[in-house]
Amino acid sequence: MKKVYYITKRNTATNLDSSISLLELLEIKQLQDKQLFLKLQQCNCLIFTSKNAIFALEENAGQKWHKIPCYVIGKGSNQTLEHFGVKAKFIGTQSYGNSFAMELQHQLKGKKPLFIRAKKIASSLVEILGDAQIHLLESILYETLPIKLSQTQKEKLMPQKDAILFFSAPSSVEAFLLNFQWQKNYTALCIGKTTLKYTKTSLGARAKILLSPHLSIHSSLEFAKTL
Repeated sequence: MKKVYYITKRNTATNLDSSISLLELLEIKQLQDKQLFLKLQQCNCLIFTSKNAIFALEENAGQKWHKIPCYVIGKGSNQTLEHFGVKAKFIGTQSYGNSFAMELQHQLKGKKPLFIRAKKIASSLVEILGDAQIHLLESILYETLPIKLSQTQKEKLMPQKDAILFFSAPSSVEAFLLNFQWQKNYTALCIGKTTLKYTKTSLGARAKILLSPHLSIHSSLEFAKTL
């Protein structure tokens, strides 16, 4: 069996087995929005494209958002909502940012949504909804930053030959390449079309790159073990 590496953020809670190694090359930095409480009063629904956004809003606003209808990108984000006792108004069916935006075009007509987001996002959700005359309030509450390893750490953590590298977002590709050179015997497994496109651009045409047939991280990692 080839070794599978999951490029993820620090302190990732997971019940994965020992055949999957975590490469914690990202960290989440909380940001503050001085207008957040005003925006929560002005909106009548919330948009989340990441569970990190839900955690960030809870950190910044406590329970003040819990009664506002929530539109989330997929099952993973919905599970985080449920963790805080909140039921989603709508759950996206494809877990891809742009596809989620297309679904929201019909869901958000006449509404005043607040998009809780990262400083940098990979999708064109804001533009797609804008084209449908759905104009968002936005609150930037966190950013995802790559971790620069020391040379000693790089030597210790360098993936084995023929490794499977699992990327769940463009930021994980960026963080990996900041620390390691891509080897021709590696295989990249991506979740989502946005991540796939970014990975192909970053690694080049000769790299072996696959799109996961699953939308969830856990199922994708189980699939990676079969490669």
